[in-house]
Amino acid sequence: MTKLAHVAQQLFNVPVMIDPRKAEVIVAALRERLGIGSFERLDGSVMDAVDMQAAMSSGEARRSYEDWKPYPMADGVAVIEISGTLVHKYGYLDPISGMTGYDGIARKLRAAMADDDVRAIWLDVDSPGGATAGCFALAAEIAQCTKSEGGKPIWAYVNEQATSAAYALSCVCDKVFGPEDAIVGSIGCFVMHVDLTAALEKGGVKVTIVRAGDRKARTMPYENLDQKAAEKLQIWCDDTRTRFNKLVATGRAISIQSVDATEADWFDARDGLRLGLMDGIMSEPEAWAKLQRSLARA
Repeated sequence: MTKLAHVAQQLFNVPVMIDPRKAEVIVAALRERLGIGSFERLDGSVMDAVDMQAAMSSGEARRSYEDWKPYPMADGVAVIEISGTLVHKYGYLDPISGMTGYDGIARKLRAAMADDDVRAIWLDVDSPGGATAGCFALAAEIAQCTKSEGGKPIWAYVNEQATSAAYALSCVCDKVFGPEDAIVGSIGCFVMHVDLTAALEKGGVKVTIVRAGDRKARTMPYENLDQKAAEKLQIWCDDTRTRFNKLVATGRAISIQSVDATEADWFDARDGLRLGLMDGIMSEPEAWAKLQRSLARA
């Protein structure tokens, strides 16, 4: 009901920019939940419960799957949104609740590559990054699909953040553009370990751990992190950073020493351009027009 109340706030007693027929279908779909018995249409006629049921049963209320695509398209370009926290297996095609799944991005990418109507792919990126699991595999797949590898042009637009895992996906694209406020980089990783031992002791709680295998669950928060576990986490981080640095160096055609020198810091658009992490600073319409001109020359 909270979600329905939010929908109602967006639809009723406020100006809306939507086709009236679509608005009627939405009202018809929500009629029972919102207690709508009837409403007056723009032409003065009244739509009652029977009419609303008919509206819901009509083709107006249903998505046509004959020509449906899992991404919006314009001018022969498929747009794939990458926003919020990135996770491995999310199960949804589109970003939901502030998260995007690598699995959803991959499905859209594969569909766009197989779609003869798609001449290029536009990644609309606004993400601080996320999970390492699944990131490198998707980045490799994007790289294989690019024009430079014999596929279709894939451009990333930083709108307005592409850091960590989000930059890993962006750096392998044919081009990376963004506005002056864009933020890129953070080419590294970290592991957070929580130690609750002091808090538990203060609260009078004692945790006894019984383990089979001396190294089992050595990173739990109920005991101090020992040196061997800390060293293993550090090796894991270092290995991930090395893989990330190689990915950026290859994708951006810059030296791995230059990538190492960033020390996983983030950069604004000007510094990102100077360091070779971006191809240009421009507005989204300007970048879109640039892509269209390149398609026209192809």
